[in-house]
Amino acid sequence: MPSTPTLAVGLAVGLAALVGACAGGRNDSSPAQPQREPEAATSVAASAAAAGTPPTPAEPTLVEGPIPAGYLAFDGACTREPVVVVAAIGDVLLHHELQKQAYAAKDRFTNIWSGVGDLLAAADVTYANLEVPIAQGMTKDGEAKDPGLAFDNQVYTGYPFFNAHPSLADDLAATGVDIVSTANNHALDRGSLGLERTLDALDRAKLKHAGTRRTIKDPFHTITVVQDMRIAWIACTLHTNFGKDTSGQVLHCFKPKDRAQLLAIVEELAAAKDIDAVIATPHWGKEYAAAPSANQRELAQDLVNAGATAVLGAHPHVLQPWEKLTSTDGRQAFVAYSLGNFAHHQRSLDRRSSIILYLALRKDGKTNEVVPAGVGYVPIHVRMEGDKQKFFVEATDRVRPAADEERAHVVAMFGEPNLLAPEDALSDRRPLARQCVQSH
Repeated sequence: MPSTPTLAVGLAVGLAALVGACAGGRNDSSPAQPQREPEAATSVAASAAAAGTPPTPAEPTLVEGPIPAGYLAFDGACTREPVVVVAAIGDVLLHHELQKQAYAAKDRFTNIWSGVGDLLAAADVTYANLEVPIAQGMTKDGEAKDPGLAFDNQVYTGYPFFNAHPSLADDLAATGVDIVSTANNHALDRGSLGLERTLDALDRAKLKHAGTRRTIKDPFHTITVVQDMRIAWIACTLHTNFGKDTSGQVLHCFKPKDRAQLLAIVEELAAAKDIDAVIATPHWGKEYAAAPSANQRELAQDLVNAGATAVLGAHPHVLQPWEKLTSTDGRQAFVAYSLGNFAHHQRSLDRRSSIILYLALRKDGKTNEVVPAGVGYVPIHVRMEGDKQKFFVEATDRVRPAADEERAHVVAMFGEPNLLAPEDALSDRRPLARQCVQSH
């Protein structure tokens, strides 16, 4: 992902919230640690940004004091190795109003989320759940003449049989998205051929994808590489609505045979010498439920036990909590049960309120394992203009007080300690070395 020098201004102090504390905490009787002045770190980054040159990596910041109550911390924060920051967003669910807006705009789909584009482009790797096919020239009944960039309600349609123009892949890639999940309940809304054309469009846009495949000879996983860290991605879905997967093109989460295959893939990837981390992105849970089901929790633990470094869920269209899990072999892993919606037309408070998640991964210098180093989030919402005329994804802190209700809804779930202001959530791909509160 391209460097964004102007976004580095708040990094020296802002990402201390991501990897600034390990789970052990500091004994108050221990000697105080020296502390770098945040103002100095900020001014160095600001000067570099103003000059248009990449800033010099900041020295590790030593953070004093106890971990704030409610802060989700990881032991991976307690080393000096560089981190890779993964940004993750929820459902890209293009209802008909959003498609009409995109096809009429000069900047197409980016017109919808340009307000948070910098927050997505700034991470080292950015993930999204692509919950619509993008199959050119396909209706739900078969092939047809393609209308181009136009919502004809035949080829390009909204609920319940979604299909969006394949330029969506280009616009996601241009925004900075690197990897998408294609395993979801709408994966077969245009049938087997539509699934293949969706993957063709993603490949043309050089956008990685996981969870569906053209033939049984193809893998369900993909790999992203950044800063010499190779992350394997695997996705699955609980079902495919009206579409029947007769060709084995979609990996299911809970069918016994598929579940066994999913866990075997994760285990194999985690054991591979050329893979540093595994991130699973299951499409699971009950729609509009604010808490994960027992099935979600059980599968999350099984994925972690099999070797997953993180689990990023989707499907409920609302946010669900996050937590730290420990595997049977003692590794810490991160789970976000649902990232909610990203781009959509749903209007209730819980459905229009969401987050951009930031997950820091760090390679342990002693074990060479990649472990979570910290998490943070920026609250976002979808603003509706007129009577469902236009929709815009915005960071709530950039439009306060207009989106204070949505912000409060999100913070009530994830808490203040891991909350990031937009200007402090950004990475310009420098090594983000930080030292945590020391355990004693």
